Amino acid sequence: MALTAESITTTALDILSRYGLGDLSMRRLARELEVQPSALYWHVKDKQELFVLLATRMNAVVDARCPSTSDPVAAVMALREILLTYRDGAEIMLLGYSIAPERVTPAALSVSVLGASASHGIMAHVLGAVTIEQNRSAFGIAAVGPGERLAEITAKLLEV
Repeated sequence: MALTAESITTTALDILSRYGLGDLSMRRLARELEVQPSALYWHVKDKQELFVLLATRMNAVVDARCPSTSDPVAAVMALREILLTYRDGAEIMLLGYSIAPERVTPAALSVSVLGASASHGIMAHVLGAVTIEQNRSAFGIAAVGPGERLAEITAKLLEV
């Protein structure tokens, strides 16, 4: 397989799913791809860019399900579902959003659709809520209806 940003992203998501963010290093990624770590940097500038690529890939799945004309609450729930698919998915998306929000925000939740304040507020709320949900799950702490609460609170935030 040729080494590309796409193959690097796919392998990094696999590592993320199997081992979590703590074990996603450039060295481990290179080892999985059977290349020297320096070879990665021809395709990915640094680990921060890798986070953005991972978040962008997750976002593409959300956009495929919920285009820009979709109900924002439906987009939030799709985002939650995709983030929960990957171990530490919310944390990766939060890192990607911190670096390049315009590249990783779902189209239905974008600044051009919701306005800057609502877009940033909804993304902060969703990413924080899902990060907490994933962390609670990792520690074996049960959450009561996190999806329903997220949908309800998001709808209320959009009313304001």
